[in-house]
Amino acid sequence: MSHVPVSTQGRTAVVTLDRPDAGNAMDTPLLVQLTEALRSLTTDPELRGVLVTGAGRAFCLGGDLRAYHRAMSDPQFDAVAYGDRLTGLLSEVVLTIRSLGCPVLAAVNGQAAGAGFSLALACDLRIASRRASFHFAYGAIGASTDAGMAWFLPRVVGHARALELLLEQPVLRPPQALEEGLVGAVVDPADLVDAGLRRLEELAQAAPHAIRSAKRLLDRSLSTGLADHLELERADFAAGVASRDMRRGVTSLLAGEWPEFRGE
Repeated sequence: MSHVPVSTQGRTAVVTLDRPDAGNAMDTPLLVQLTEALRSLTTDPELRGVLVTGAGRAFCLGGDLRAYHRAMSDPQFDAVAYGDRLTGLLSEVVLTIRSLGCPVLAAVNGQAAGAGFSLALACDLRIASRRASFHFAYGAIGASTDAGMAWFLPRVVGHARALELLLEQPVLRPPQALEEGLVGAVVDPADLVDAGLRRLEELAQAAPHAIRSAKRLLDRSLSTGLADHLELERADFAAGVASRDMRRGVTSLLAGEWPEFRGE
């Protein structure tokens, strides 16, 4: 049974976490299937956006605590190995999301907790249903962050605010999530997926090279010195100049028209 169905809406793939009875909590099968689903999208040259959402009432409740609790009853249970394997699988999911050359948007339909919150942060963009909520959740079970939470959060809200949030671990409702910059829009639940698809379709009008370059350069900007970063920009710009899309763009601009970028 697939816990991660993928459908296509125009040039956008919709990836759904589909364990609604478990709040879309991430156990080993779901994490493996999610990585496989995302990797399959990396080879699609026509893809212009990916929307990630959850089935049922929750976006994702994080790791499957019930599975962890059941495993604890085994006298031979190796907690370190268990935790290492799960975080390794989570890392593969996050790195695959970041490797996608098109915008990835999390449509947060309900509760996003722990690693589920981190999963949303790993996406390039986020919109939330009015029924959504964001729970750090780690402190409630005595855990530290995972899935890139401590890497992504300061990039969204700033270092000082990220530390404050991780120390206090409040539950963030949609209005505060919007104020903090964690989401770009809050919409009615019935309009969530359509709103996400519309946003991705707007972005699909841009040249794919410009999108890929923006994602790659921003990801590297905080860990790369200025001189090295200028070289990265130089290489990307040169590649763009050599592309057919940039030729179309310049020609169309001078003619007062909007170009049709084809990723060439």
